Amino acid sequence: MRLRGRRYSLCFMGLVWMMLLVITGCASSTPSWTKFEGSAVEKSFPVPKEASITETALNNSRMDYVHYSLSGINESSSVPVEYQQAINEWGWTEQEDQNSGTTRVYKKDKAIVQLTIHDNSFTVLVPKQDKKTVIQGLESSP
Repeated sequence: MRLRGRRYSLCFMGLVWMMLLVITGCASSTPSWTKFEGSAVEKSFPVPKEASITETALNNSRMDYVHYSLSGINESSSVPVEYQQAINEWGWTEQEDQNSGTTRVYKKDKAIVQLTIHDNSFTVLVPKQDKKTVIQGLESSP
């Protein structure tokens, strides 16, 4: 009788450990920066596959944008090196003279994209072609 009780206890403890390992493995706090896909607002601009859309504004008269949630990204450290490399590999070049605060401006052919990094999120914004200036106020977005 005692032996069977110990076996059940050991099995239960083993299951608890396995569940903890699965939960901690799935709750990674930093992005892997290995897989990218085209943004919902500009298909030729990369976003990490791990990012999830939280808000969109498409077909706006001044701009189109998509706000993504991505844990582990930080406003104070700007664009992570791995992400910057992917952006460059996809053919985008940073327009450093147009950057403002946490907003980085990228150009590819005639397309312009503004990337704003927030804590655990980022925004990809495409201004309409007649609006070539950086749209202010995104630094305080959620």
